[in-house]
Amino acid sequence: MQMLSRYFTPFALVLILSAVRFGEPESGTTRIALSILCADVLLNWWIGKNQYRWAGWAGRFRQMQVWLNFVVAVPLFYLLYPYWGPMWLLFVLAPTAAALTTSKLETVLCSLTAAGSMIGIIWYRQPLEGPFLGMVLSHAAFIVIFSLFVHSLAQTALRMRGANS
Repeated sequence: MQMLSRYFTPFALVLILSAVRFGEPESGTTRIALSILCADVLLNWWIGKNQYRWAGWAGRFRQMQVWLNFVVAVPLFYLLYPYWGPMWLLFVLAPTAAALTTSKLETVLCSLTAAGSMIGIIWYRQPLEGPFLGMVLSHAAFIVIFSLFVHSLAQTALRMRGANS
């Protein structure tokens, strides 16, 4: 999970800060989005710092962090998507974390939940038709397929490590 945090936290920060800077949302939207971002960074830092303190709870901490990242992506996407199209990429982060740290079933559930949430939020905001529907469905398919790909890679790495032991 530390490797994931090392790469995806900066990516999420760049994505959200770019949306705020270049998307130019209203000041209230910006304040709310930055507050959610700060709370998420602090909570993820705390979980990362303490997950090994209670070794028996490490698996639960990882699951909690996966779903926390999903829960945080929902309001950030809802707030910033109208201003910054690439915000859909936030929904890739939690399923990818699930792919690296949980079972295939939980990876599938997380990716379907993320993809479905993205579709639902976009559908709530505007009609899904024509080429726009195709784009949204392509994004949703990417979320699911990418997380399953990462899960397969992680499982292959574990098998190879076990074979070399």
